[in-house]
Amino acid sequence: MKMKLTLLSFVLSAVSLAQGDIKVSEENHSFSTGSKNALVVNIPYGNKDLVEKELRKELKDWNGKYDSKGDEMFTLQATSKFMGDKPFDTYAKIISSQNNEIKVAFATDLGGAYLSSREHSQLFKSMSDEIKDFAKHAAAACVAEELDRNRDALSDLEKTQRSLEKDKKGLEEDIADYKKKIAEAEEKIKLNAQNQEKQKEAIKTQGVKVTDVENRLKSIK
Repeated sequence: MKMKLTLLSFVLSAVSLAQGDIKVSEENHSFSTGSKNALVVNIPYGNKDLVEKELRKELKDWNGKYDSKGDEMFTLQATSKFMGDKPFDTYAKIISSQNNEIKVAFATDLGGAYLSSREHSQLFKSMSDEIKDFAKHAAAACVAEELDRNRDALSDLEKTQRSLEKDKKGLEEDIADYKKKIAEAEEKIKLNAQNQEKQKEAIKTQGVKVTDVENRLKSIK
């Protein structure tokens, strides 16, 4: 767990350095409540499943009644410090997922009017900062997950490499043993050849003796 926290902190720092890539814009988008003014944030290095998980967690942290329907998540009667004391409803959904970047739109009903930079400048800035912080953490979570997967893949490759090196060492030792046995066998073959020559001489000498004795036996009349 400590290692994962350290890794996430490292990734957060890296994402912070590139935070200029995370921007909040103001656009109209379609929600279950109709076409509404929304804050749209881009999440670099995004993974859709992880971004959805982080978005769900973010909305639940706003202390409202969380729910979801289709591709839309929402929290009703939320009360979060960054928005002051007045309850609000926020609807959020992923509106784009391409080129390794995800965009999430947030539409906030303040109670009769939807949050906009023109009419609610201070609350707009507060929500914008919160959404940008969410995007930074979501991007960091995606990068950390990808880093974990790639480290695991690297670990597997290194494990296979160590296994191959071990196999090679074992084969080299086998070859050394075989060479030693071959050298020993070659020496034995040389000795065998020498012994065969001696044996042939002994057989020849003994053959002469046998013939000589046979001849003596024949000479007796």
